[in-house]
Amino acid sequence: MKKYILIIAFFVLSSCYKDHLYVQHEKMDIADLASYHVNTPDPNLLNPPSGQKLSVSWDFPLSMFRENLTMIVTVRFWDNKQNVFVKKIDRKRGYQIFKFNTIDGKETKILTYKVEVINEDKELVEEWKHQFYKPLIDINEHKDIKEIDLDVSVIR
Repeated sequence: MKKYILIIAFFVLSSCYKDHLYVQHEKMDIADLASYHVNTPDPNLLNPPSGQKLSVSWDFPLSMFRENLTMIVTVRFWDNKQNVFVKKIDRKRGYQIFKFNTIDGKETKILTYKVEVINEDKELVEEWKHQFYKPLIDINEHKDIKEIDLDVSVIR
């Protein structure tokens, strides 16, 4: 009986985890400073960081890592601006933190994001999307679209 329990425990505890990508969206504040917690002098305590950060960590199996992976992070903000960051993954396991600070009182708020990992053949290997992420629709993408000013052309 003990033999069966050990065999079942071995398979349950050694099972593989599918997701190799982990993403966290967090707020930055004074609690991010180590000097705040240990009460040491730090000039950053007078002007603590504020804003938001996106933390991306990964742990790929060696077979997947050998495919020369590249991470593409798309971050969309509340003002509908979008930033795309590209990073070559040079370690099997690692992390990257993207900080979006408040500058001159103007806060950069993250609306949604998507993290893609592609291999050297441009094939999607892993993807992590925010639950509200949708592709950005650029209305003025095509120049053949005619713009009509409704204030000028009034139908009588």
